[in-house]
Amino acid sequence: MKNVRSEFNAYFNTYYNAKSIFEQVENSIQSRILSEKFLSIEKLNSEFKIPPTEKNKLDDVIKKCSKILQYYLNSSVADDAILMIGKAYLYQDNYLGAERKFAELISTFPQSKLYDEALYFLMLTLSKEKKYEDAVISFQAKANRDPKNKKLWKVYKIYGFAKYKLGDIDSASYYLELASQQAKGEDKAEILFYLGEINEGRNPTESAKFYYNASKTTKNTNLKTYSLIKYAIQQRELGNYELAERVLNDLLNSNINKDYEGKIYLELARIRYLSGKTELAIQTYIYLDTTYKRTEESALGYFELGQIYETKFGKYDSAKFFYEKAQLEFPQSEITKQAQRRTTLLNDYFRYHLTILRNDSILKSVNPTDSTLKINTDSLKNLIAQAKYSLAWIFYISLNRVDSAIYYLNDIIKNFPETSTAPRSYYLLGTIYETIDTGKAKEIYLELIKKFPQSEFSAQALKFLGMKTELTKDTLNEIYNKAISLIDEDPKSAMEMLSMICNHNSNSQLKARAFFAIGWINEYKLKNFAKAIECYKNVLNNFPESEYAKIAELKLNPEKIETLQVPKPSIETKPKQIEEPKPTISDSEEDRLNIRERKKRRIDDNKDNLDRPLK
Repeated sequence: MKNVRSEFNAYFNTYYNAKSIFEQVENSIQSRILSEKFLSIEKLNSEFKIPPTEKNKLDDVIKKCSKILQYYLNSSVADDAILMIGKAYLYQDNYLGAERKFAELISTFPQSKLYDEALYFLMLTLSKEKKYEDAVISFQAKANRDPKNKKLWKVYKIYGFAKYKLGDIDSASYYLELASQQAKGEDKAEILFYLGEINEGRNPTESAKFYYNASKTTKNTNLKTYSLIKYAIQQRELGNYELAERVLNDLLNSNINKDYEGKIYLELARIRYLSGKTELAIQTYIYLDTTYKRTEESALGYFELGQIYETKFGKYDSAKFFYEKAQLEFPQSEITKQAQRRTTLLNDYFRYHLTILRNDSILKSVNPTDSTLKINTDSLKNLIAQAKYSLAWIFYISLNRVDSAIYYLNDIIKNFPETSTAPRSYYLLGTIYETIDTGKAKEIYLELIKKFPQSEFSAQALKFLGMKTELTKDTLNEIYNKAISLIDEDPKSAMEMLSMICNHNSNSQLKARAFFAIGWINEYKLKNFAKAIECYKNVLNNFPESEYAKIAELKLNPEKIETLQVPKPSIETKPKQIEEPKPTISDSEEDRLNIRERKKRRIDDNKDNLDRPLK
């Protein structure tokens, strides 16, 4: 009688109240989950966001169930009390507390009827903690895989999810299909939807089948509608445009939630464009963008309109207009950053065009016989060539218009052969032809080497042709002299050539000359005093016995001039050329460079050119 009385008190005084409160909260949570319009397998990983009032009720449940465990641990409701505490912690996003309680139930009551449910919630908790491997291990070690076990589908479901997150899609599909065979009603429909989702991209036919079956299994209007939208998308992926369009039109004519309409019109626009109904597709996009403003679908619609005008019509002004609309329409959309990048790209495109038109107009207006006009035509030509090269780069890399890139590069080579952009243009043109016509690429590279033998691009072209250039002492002297001759005309090119000497295993005297010359250019031509100091320090520290070390020391420490017992040198002295015989080049065979690696390096090389402001 004492045990009976204890059981009675435990149940009616504590357990019943806790159970009643918990069921109210859980029903509220489940109702919110069922009202979700856009189901996704990823939502299994999301937190339970419940109102503070509900959390307070769960605190009450935890207190009452803890009292049962404290005073009535041997009662028949102890296992259920542990499970309720674990689930309450889970709903409060207290995963560590939930994990401990579910593990406690499994270890303390291995024969409990709640064992499978506790294992399911333990694995769910581990998955929410992103401990997917632990969830898999828990299944493998603790699951009761008896075919007669009718509750096993829940464990299969979460095991399949863990496998999916670990990247084992085949195993995930297998166990989710096992779960779908045992589950019923809305549980089955949900699992079928997940199967459709994880098969997207890898098997559109299977994905479409699962989405269709989910729509037929569920009685939830939201899930039915979303499953059919997903089904239509997979039919579009399979090229079944008429079927996909018919399914979506049927949905529009049925009584669906307005939140789905934007998605449907977006898909209709895509299907119509892919099926060749371009004008109708554009009309659909415009209807979407004006009717469903400030939505993600509208932002995507604007972006895709921009793509159509860019790629199909080549109307970059219209494309830019729609990209600008896309980036402002729904800022939190995933497409916003892409729209910003395309807008910036097309802004650059128009800026380079304007630079060409403006400077070309000035160049044409110059009268060569009019000595009163002090216009540097070489500078204008350099600006035009740089802008045309930048356009060629944009066409080649970003707009996928190889023909336009070739046109601009040939224009530079033909009309601006004396500019510093010409060798770079030869090199990019050769690169483009490498995948089109290797014979033509070789011709271009040979022309580059012939006209610009000292260019860094010529060195790369020689490697492509299977030749190796060894810079001899004589060659290095000629490079040095050429660089010195360019100091006034093109100081940046002069520094590039001098850098070749600095980076080469040449004699120390010539390296000292090169470092000093770079410092001098930075000091007197570019006014980059920090770089100049760096170069002078290099001369002083690494070539202390050279004739330039003393000058470098005076530049760095002018106060020492009076204390040194030597004739005062002129520290402003411009670097001079050296008299050396004409250089020779010895060639030998070498393995070709990997083309992909060269292209990557080329992209890096061109970043400075594209980012350099046009003056």
